[in-house]
Amino acid sequence: MSDLPDAQPWQIELTAAETGGLAALRLVQPLGSFGLTPASRVALQAIGQHRERLVGIGLDWGTGGGALAIAAAQLAAVERVIGLDIVPENVAAARQNAVLNNVADKTSFFLADSYRPTAVTDQNHLATLHGQLRFILANPPSSDGDDGFGFRRVVLAEGRPFLAPGGVVFLSISYQYGPQRIAALAGEIPGYRYGGVLSSTGWVPFDLRRDDLRHCLALYAEEEARGGGPYAFAAPDRPDRTLDARAAWQCFQQTGQSPLTRWQTHLFTFAD
Repeated sequence: MSDLPDAQPWQIELTAAETGGLAALRLVQPLGSFGLTPASRVALQAIGQHRERLVGIGLDWGTGGGALAIAAAQLAAVERVIGLDIVPENVAAARQNAVLNNVADKTSFFLADSYRPTAVTDQNHLATLHGQLRFILANPPSSDGDDGFGFRRVVLAEGRPFLAPGGVVFLSISYQYGPQRIAALAGEIPGYRYGGVLSSTGWVPFDLRRDDLRHCLALYAEEEARGGGPYAFAAPDRPDRTLDARAAWQCFQQTGQSPLTRWQTHLFTFAD
C-alpha cells in the first residue's frame, strides 16, 4: 500500500506483474503531462521479461517520468542509467521517482534535446560515454511532417556513437507502422540488426477518441496519399482483416469503432 496521498491524480503504482516480474514501482507524474501510456507499459514488460540483455551502463531516450530508466536500474547487472528528456518538469519528476524507488544512486537525469544535454557539465558527462553504452531504451512519440517514424530513426542514428559493439536498443514501435517499415529501419541506419518483437499486447483499439491518436492517423493517411508505404491496422470486428490508414479512418467515420493495433517493443542490436 502506498503511503503517498490518494488525492493526487498524478501518482501511479505498478505491481511486479505489471513490470515483467521486476519490483513494484511508485511514480509521480507532472500535472498536465501524459501518464504511462500502453506503449510505456509494454516497454516495462520488455525490460522485465528480457532483463538478461540489460547490463552495464544504459540510456533512456525521452525518459518522461523516468519509469523505464528506473526499472532498468533495479537490475543488479545494470551499473547506471542516464535519462534524457526535453521537458524540465519531466526531469524533475524522474529524479523524484528515482528517490521513491531507491535507485537515485544508479540514475542521472539530464535536460536534453535528443542526445544533446542543455548543461555543459551534462554534455561533458555524456561525451565520456561514447562507445560505452550497453543498452538504450526509447518509447518515442510519433513525429510530425514525415511518416511518423522520424524520432525512431533519430534514436538509432544518433545513438550509434554511444553504443558499444553488441549493445542493444529496446525501441517502442506499435504494430500500425507496418511490417515493411519496421523491418526496413535497421537497413536505413547502418550498423544495426533487427531482432524482432520483445513484448507485445494482444489486439487493442487504436483509440480514436484520443485527440493525439486521431492526429497520428491523419498524418499516416497523408503519408499514404503522398505515396509512402502502407500502415497496418486490423479491422475492429475482424482482426484477420488488415486496413491501411485511409481505410482505418473511413471505418471509424462509418462505424464509430476504432481500428485495432498492438503496442510493442522491438529489439535492435548494434553490430559495428
